[in-house]
Amino acid sequence: MAAFFSRADKLFLQENTNNSKAYAVGLFLALAYSLVPAIEALILSFDSQYVIQDDARQFLFWMQHWRDPELFKNDVISKYFQTVTPFGFTALHYLLNKIGIEPFITNKLIILPLFLSTGVLAYKLAFSIRPIATVAVAGSWLTCFFLSLIDQSLLSGTPRAFAVPLFLWFLTSVSKQSNFQIALSCAMQALFYPPISVISAGVLLLSIIRWLPKKKGIGLNKKKVLQFVLGNAAISICLLPFILSTNEYGPIVSATEARLLPAFQAGGRSEFFLGGFLETYICGARAGFLPVEWGCGEAFRRNLSFAPYLSVLLLICTFSIPTLLCYRTNGKVLPKRSSLYLSRRTLFLVVFISSSFWFIAAHIMLFDLHLPSRYSQHALRATMWIALALLVVPAIISYCRQRSSRFSGILAMLLALIFFILPIPLSVSPYANYISGQHPKLYQFIKELPKETLIASLSLEADNIPSFSARRVVTAREYLIPYSKGYIQNLRAKTKELIRAQYASSPKPLIDFINRNHPTHLLVDLNSATTQILDQEWWLKDFPDEAKLATKITRSQSPFLFTLLEKCGTFTSGSLVLASANCLKLLSVKKINHK
Repeated sequence: MAAFFSRADKLFLQENTNNSKAYAVGLFLALAYSLVPAIEALILSFDSQYVIQDDARQFLFWMQHWRDPELFKNDVISKYFQTVTPFGFTALHYLLNKIGIEPFITNKLIILPLFLSTGVLAYKLAFSIRPIATVAVAGSWLTCFFLSLIDQSLLSGTPRAFAVPLFLWFLTSVSKQSNFQIALSCAMQALFYPPISVISAGVLLLSIIRWLPKKKGIGLNKKKVLQFVLGNAAISICLLPFILSTNEYGPIVSATEARLLPAFQAGGRSEFFLGGFLETYICGARAGFLPVEWGCGEAFRRNLSFAPYLSVLLLICTFSIPTLLCYRTNGKVLPKRSSLYLSRRTLFLVVFISSSFWFIAAHIMLFDLHLPSRYSQHALRATMWIALALLVVPAIISYCRQRSSRFSGILAMLLALIFFILPIPLSVSPYANYISGQHPKLYQFIKELPKETLIASLSLEADNIPSFSARRVVTAREYLIPYSKGYIQNLRAKTKELIRAQYASSPKPLIDFINRNHPTHLLVDLNSATTQILDQEWWLKDFPDEAKLATKITRSQSPFLFTLLEKCGTFTSGSLVLASANCLKLLSVKKINHK
């Protein structure tokens, strides 16, 4: 037994770059752990025919025109999301669609290779810095585990799902000093998720700067100039098409304008400015520095008294962990003064500095660089848990080895067992945020309507129609992305008109809406005419003036539109009624003429 524990200690806990068996066993365990949330997500995604990830609806619905060019013709929403979808993401789905795997299936299947690559790359990065199998496995497992909680980045299968694995690939390439892989990973970042590529550009810039103790100044690290040139050239070339395409929709909303728009306030469609400084700029999902799965944002939402203290503590830890790694000179494989070793153990601090710079720049240039959180949260997800494992696990191993070799062997087995078992009960239901359609017969009915069909609806089911039924919508909450003014102003105006048309006490607003927007059908929730349901509608915060009007009318009488639904309804599913726009218009005109 003593020999067994001694062997376990040597295999899993000792630092040795030449121990290929330890590396292979650790890599196998890292792969096994990364499979757990991926397989659970796959099971959820194929639970029924009408299941789709929440954010994926924006990026996938328009791809249906690859199989049928008649779909989404002259559709503003489709054209906008086609434009803002990164080229690499589009190309991947297009190629797979060509061989018979449609985009909606790709979105579900891609979770598996994304998690596997994340697990492997996190393991390789940790092992390249500290070649101890247990340390590398811990970093890999922690990274994958926290990516399956609360935030839906990796589980979404959308462009941001590629941020962490591609960034880990870049960092692993930097650690290996592989110029080719550095350039290729930078290009892939720019093609799949542009915000993460500029952080890599910052890392490459900082890597060519070195401190000269004799001169007490800064010098140039000539060995890394080529990496800087290749990486940044790849980023610049691959970013150019994306930048040019997104300029089509006019100016971006400014910070001053956003502060006046309800959509950016707490509870709005794209809430950005929250209750206070810490909640907004440290913990916010869109404006905050820290990843949402770390919990401080949730603490603020629940009004927990310790939320401010938690946010400050997490921020201190976020800076302290990579800083401590720089000054912890207990590497045994490489000399302490080795430039390679120094660059590796300072890598996490360099990432922190680069992501912090771009985070601040995004706030200063709000919203020209889109959301500030994109420049910090993904980088922290990719590095912080690996850095923590590198800092804490060797200290635990050292303490146990001082006690006895048998004790350290038991620790090795115990850690392996814990890492293997914990993901199962703790991530039974990963937060993939899948949307399950509740009206399958309605989706099928709409899908059989003519391809030029245009649905107008304030119901949240309008979010699903483009994906589940492959038909256009006038407006929907999911597609009201308020950043490009050339896109959102038109869509916001249509939404206001639709609210006024649905809740008007007279026929004229309904007739005007149909004449201006030419919908073929209106999809109406019968329950939305009651004040109890009306108070829960998604558009109340975003369109306060229209909300006041709708509330005022529903409290005194039934809105005019609802009196026509029985005669004009073509299909009913639960409380949802699909009504013919022509029928509604004819009856409305008759009502006016009768008066």
